[in-house]
Amino acid sequence: MKYYSNKSAYKLAFVCSIGWMLFLSCTKVKDFSSGYDIKWPVPKITAITPVKDTIGKTMTITGESFDKVTKVSIGVPETQAEIITASANSIQVKIPRTVSAGPVTVYTNYKQTGVSAESFTPIFLDVNITGWPTRITRGQAFVIKGTNMDMVLEVDVNGNKIAVSPTASSSPDQLSVTTLGFVLPDQITVKITKAKAGILNGTSSIIKVENPSNFFIAVDPVIIFDFETGANPFVAGNSGAISGFNTSGAAKARDARYLSVQKTGAVAWQGLGDINYSTPVSLSTFHKPYFTFLVNTRGKDGYMQAEFIQNGTHWGMHFKAANSSFDYNLNTTGWTWVSVELKTDNLEKWSGSGTSFDPLGTIDAIALGFKRGNGTSSDYEINIDQLMITDGPQKPVVKAFDFEDGVNPYSGTATNGINQSGIATKSGDKYLTVGLTNAANWKWTGDISKAGPIDLSAVANPYVNFWINTNGKKGFFQLETNQSSVKWGGDLNSSDYFVQTTGWKLYSLRLADIDWSKWGGSGTATSLDVKGILDYFKIGFSTGNVAGGYEVNIDDVYISDGPMF
Repeated sequence: MKYYSNKSAYKLAFVCSIGWMLFLSCTKVKDFSSGYDIKWPVPKITAITPVKDTIGKTMTITGESFDKVTKVSIGVPETQAEIITASANSIQVKIPRTVSAGPVTVYTNYKQTGVSAESFTPIFLDVNITGWPTRITRGQAFVIKGTNMDMVLEVDVNGNKIAVSPTASSSPDQLSVTTLGFVLPDQITVKITKAKAGILNGTSSIIKVENPSNFFIAVDPVIIFDFETGANPFVAGNSGAISGFNTSGAAKARDARYLSVQKTGAVAWQGLGDINYSTPVSLSTFHKPYFTFLVNTRGKDGYMQAEFIQNGTHWGMHFKAANSSFDYNLNTTGWTWVSVELKTDNLEKWSGSGTSFDPLGTIDAIALGFKRGNGTSSDYEINIDQLMITDGPQKPVVKAFDFEDGVNPYSGTATNGINQSGIATKSGDKYLTVGLTNAANWKWTGDISKAGPIDLSAVANPYVNFWINTNGKKGFFQLETNQSSVKWGGDLNSSDYFVQTTGWKLYSLRLADIDWSKWGGSGTATSLDVKGILDYFKIGFSTGNVAGGYEVNIDDVYISDGPMF
């Protein structure tokens, strides 16, 4: 080993000290506000075009020295605008929906700015309300649907003024309004009282108010995976599992695709692969979020676990007797809905520092891990579809018709049959078609009937659900039942007494909200008991206000506890 003398060591220490000081001196980082050897040209705005226009359109900013511009804002207070194209003397931006009037400012990374001499004046869009709730729940939020809902500035809930402050993330299609802290009567009116521009259909009709334990209006589900893009998200790793769309031989579930995962000779609790969803899901407008999906193992053993990541904590969900009808094995002989509430009691903390799961917070990411679970067979198979976060559980109670047996239940004079329209199926492989070439108004052409008794006494919140596709034409039907010697009839909820769609549309009607009329019978009841016994349930293909071409394609007629999704 080579040793240094004391003298050499002193020399070395001195040189190192000088070198270290020089290094620190040379590498000191200056603030952008300090002087620089390179003097970047200051950006200058000479014109903005137009100086007044509608939000969402584009603006052109003309000037010079735009090479280093990385940010553009408009108005006072400033709102950042999306840069579409940029060059040294011209920048095109999209006018933000939340913009205020004022000058345009451009920024570089070097704390240099350029401000326009002219001010921009935004033109805002009219709010048009297309959907008021029919009922709301005390103390909970409700949703108003429409167009340009991010233009709303104030809502009046039965005299309670609620200020709204739209942000860049506000939805243009719907507005969530809270009733927390308000004392509301059983019937209220809601108004849009202020907006950035005009207000169309801004006053609701009478809205019923119920207690939280009785009822809530479910918000639309968040689709996690429906596999309709054709991209297979499954990653098998080294497990040897195979996956694909519709590869198991099971009938279709909903729409064209479902995901199949299979493994011969799977070992108990062997990890077979996973799929991941990384888009954050906000549940702030939900009332009771559930993780919901369709599963079919065709009698074999199949299982998966769900993982929900929230604020850095990983929460795992098992499907077991405590929260479902399964025992760590999703064994089914056909397509079955699984729906488990997202709450701490149904989740297991896998990692992180969180102490409880917030069911109305934001889920940062979702992962599904495929395992054989508690199965006894070595062959693993699972088929899944329609993985969603739903507001409430998916709880079908009575299957009236799904037409998958190929039997046509229609009795009447209209043209009818299974899959007669030539349109794509929505659920499974079959649907019923009923049509007329020259319909006359308000003719009962025939019906399909589900025999009873249908006991709804154990159903907390009964709904009737069905998919409809009129194939671009018009259609209509009415609902009929009998209870305690009274015949009751109700209309498909439609203000014009017809429906018209160009694709499949799901209708979920709360039995208590249908305007039932007494159609006959000797009984003395003044209203239908929606939690009683129905002697039958019938769909009568009445033409309503349809004259000329009439067509209804219908599928999956179910009675459920709560709405279906």
